[in-house]
Amino acid sequence: MKLSRSVRLNPYLVFLVPLVDVIFLLALLFLVSTTFLLHSGVSVRLPYSNFTLGPQKNPLILTVTAGPFPTIFYQDQPVALAELAKRLPQESGQELEVVIRADRDTPHGLVVQVMNVCLERGFNVMLATSSKQEE
Repeated sequence: MKLSRSVRLNPYLVFLVPLVDVIFLLALLFLVSTTFLLHSGVSVRLPYSNFTLGPQKNPLILTVTAGPFPTIFYQDQPVALAELAKRLPQESGQELEVVIRADRDTPHGLVVQVMNVCLERGFNVMLATSSKQEE
């Protein structure tokens, strides 16, 4: 005697479940990867501004610290102002962006000198600010 099944399995259901899993994994990967922003490893206290820029696409980040001996950092390595121009890449026809993360107590003249070096190399220069006002 042959027993028959009361519930018929849909053969397409076997292919649908892994497809849904892959779609959810791709969506999760996309969501996680878009939230990461490139930040410099050097800690500075940024000046406050009501107007801040959104995330930039592949900017170079220069950090200028304050203190008795202000220091310029490029790719988290200290660099002298004279050799900064040599370390920055040459302009290659595309719009290159530099974000300067200068501490709020950094001398203004040093920030302007760093900006001038970047502008001479053909970069668009932006100053990083904080949207939170600290006392």
